[in-house]
Amino acid sequence: MARTALLSQVEDRLADALAERLAADGITVTGAPPGTLDVLVHAVGVPAAEPFLGADPVRWFAGVSEALTPAFRAVRDVLPALRRSGEGRVVLLGAGWFPADRAASTAAAAVHGGLVALTKTLARDLGPEGIAVNQVVVDPGQPAHPAAVAATVAYLCRPDAGAVVGQLVTVGRGGPLRP
Repeated sequence: MARTALLSQVEDRLADALAERLAADGITVTGAPPGTLDVLVHAVGVPAAEPFLGADPVRWFAGVSEALTPAFRAVRDVLPALRRSGEGRVVLLGAGWFPADRAASTAAAAVHGGLVALTKTLARDLGPEGIAVNQVVVDPGQPAHPAAVAATVAYLCRPDAGAVVGQLVTVGRGGPLRP
């Protein structure tokens, strides 16, 4: 049976690489969630850099919410279709702990720390239903080649990768090691 994937908030160059790589594995990228969906790939951005001291709290929280809430909504919106798949995969694309090492990145660190927690708790909650949730981490300061990210996502979407759950897989050129 044909498998389908939905890409959400993925920039064009990476979306093209993902569509090509997933197609090689027999997964068709669709523009809207169909009745049954096998894969959701959702990218989370990095809020604008701003020093914590002197930051307007309303603007700070709004930036965090604008960056993180769409991930929650994207999973929630397609959850019924993923459940029908029987082998659903959610791959969140984020920055992991990288923003915590950067100046003026408190909002970005909050967003991506929250995404780590969202990945882990969604894996815990959805894993028993056969939906594997993982995160591919890319350093926004040294982004990985789109083909490398696409290959990693494709691996996590394979039916035989269903035991890989709640993991953060860093793709890139190395750097600080984080849990």
